[in-house]
Amino acid sequence: MKELSDFLRARGIPEDTISLMEEQKIDCDVIALMDDATLANYITSYGDRIAVFNFCRSKQPLSKRKQGLLQRLREKMKNRKESTSENASCERTSQTKKQKATRNVEIGWIHSDGKVTKQVRAKQGGGTRKIQMATDAGLRDILQEGKKLFFPGGKSPKGPETDFEFEVWDFKQNHLTEDTCQSIAAMYEAARLTMLRFYISTKLKDPEEEESETSDVIFVLESNSSEINPFQVVELQTGSELLGDSEITFGPILDAEEDTEDTLIYEGFLAPLSPANPEDVTTITVRHTNTLNDIISAFSDADIMRKTLNVKRILPDNTEEAGSGSGILRDVLTCFWNEFYERCTLGTTVKVPFIRHDFTAEKWKAVGRILLKGYQDCQYFPNKLAIPFLEQVLFSGVYSDLKGQFLQFVSSQECEVLREAVKNFSAVDLDDLVEVLDSYGCRKQITAETLPTILDEIAHKELVQKPMFVIDCWREVIYPHLSITPEALSKLFSDLQPTSKKVCKLLKFSDDLSPKQKEVGNHLKRFIRELDDIKLQKFMRFCTGSDLIVTNVIYVEFQNMTDFTRRPVGRTCGSILQIADNYENFPDFRSEFNAVLESNVWVMDIV
Repeated sequence: MKELSDFLRARGIPEDTISLMEEQKIDCDVIALMDDATLANYITSYGDRIAVFNFCRSKQPLSKRKQGLLQRLREKMKNRKESTSENASCERTSQTKKQKATRNVEIGWIHSDGKVTKQVRAKQGGGTRKIQMATDAGLRDILQEGKKLFFPGGKSPKGPETDFEFEVWDFKQNHLTEDTCQSIAAMYEAARLTMLRFYISTKLKDPEEEESETSDVIFVLESNSSEINPFQVVELQTGSELLGDSEITFGPILDAEEDTEDTLIYEGFLAPLSPANPEDVTTITVRHTNTLNDIISAFSDADIMRKTLNVKRILPDNTEEAGSGSGILRDVLTCFWNEFYERCTLGTTVKVPFIRHDFTAEKWKAVGRILLKGYQDCQYFPNKLAIPFLEQVLFSGVYSDLKGQFLQFVSSQECEVLREAVKNFSAVDLDDLVEVLDSYGCRKQITAETLPTILDEIAHKELVQKPMFVIDCWREVIYPHLSITPEALSKLFSDLQPTSKKVCKLLKFSDDLSPKQKEVGNHLKRFIRELDDIKLQKFMRFCTGSDLIVTNVIYVEFQNMTDFTRRPVGRTCGSILQIADNYENFPDFRSEFNAVLESNVWVMDIV
């Protein structure tokens, strides 16, 4: 007990608390039986409680620790018979499923007008349809079913079936052939997806091919023209076809109606989408101290997706922030997602939403709209969310490395134990490994052979199965409006993540810099190269309003400032960084810029 008391005094625990624990005979053996909440009644600091637990465990004899391990193993062996019967039942179910003659598949429609390739939405006659098909059905069967769905009676909202060339694409939007699509069963086996999706791809037939098929064509030209003008050519068809035409078009068709509400396909940075009515603008008011709830409340109305956003922010002193424009919108989105990570997710480097009793389905759908609207208007995509979680939202399956993402999800200490176990199972402390896996509900015997499979299963449970309710809510909102391949999703995450090298490349200086300005510009690049990941995100937010790379350039301007007024200034709407040109050395520059970034109080006062 004396050793524990001395350790608590060394940690700075109040003497009253130590005396109380001594009176109630709370020693190392008792603390080993406590949970964190019980110990918190005596020791309020979380860090002190962790240190005490570790101290008591180190004082516990090795024999007791081994007995605890043996007891846990006995409990697992006791339940092994029950799990064996459950596994046998699952195997019988799996065998029954394999014997089915039909499988569910999804079929969508992607149309190309020669310039833009987009997925056709349901209200334009497209959408994603779920049907049952024979497991031995092949490419022609899929194409036939697609024509029945989207071209009933040979007609569709975009024209008759005879006007189009058809292809069949897989869920990655790759063109399928007879060799690559022998049967649905084979594709299910290869893809390992819970639901297989195909796309019927259409494009208008080449007009030149149609012209070559017509037998009688007469070209009428202006007689006073020495050169052929393609806008003066009229094509007339002779025969009975001419009698049936109700309209003859001269020259090219201009101002053709374009479907602006179809699915977005990621191709790098996207231009912000304009609403159906440019005058349809909505203003949302966000309190600086309650950003999360205010934005969720605003996005609970689905109509906000068709409007242009104008954001007003109320500062902590209850005054309205003077700034406005795209910069404040990016800053509010950044503030929202940072608060969302803290209050609504689990994980360290990568995050996964967790179920909260005060978050209904409507609230989760509102968060999905915030993600989609932020990407549409500002190219902001929360890249701290685990990729397997987002893949399940977008593709109804996981394509990335579950194990690698899970190691970024757990704490650094747990990650170290798991990495060592995967690398050299015999060298890892078995007690530590069992403790880590037991905290995630492991129910299997751990050996070097079973560990990789166990990690994949636990990773899938933590990253996909637990947040499945959120996945279902987000899929309903995001899936119809965003089409992106797994490879493009990974590239998007990489493109958005700021690094020192990428940020330095964003800097744009004037061509006519003075020698002193060039020196300060070098100070700026050196300062960026020394920043860690957290400060680099702060730098990006200071200059652009976003902690991610959502702009292609940061303009650097030099200003005349006195030593008293000298400080960096960020103009987030135009991605402009204004700095003084009278720094004598790099340490002064670094000190003043760090003071601004570490203050975390940046008020936008430019309208």
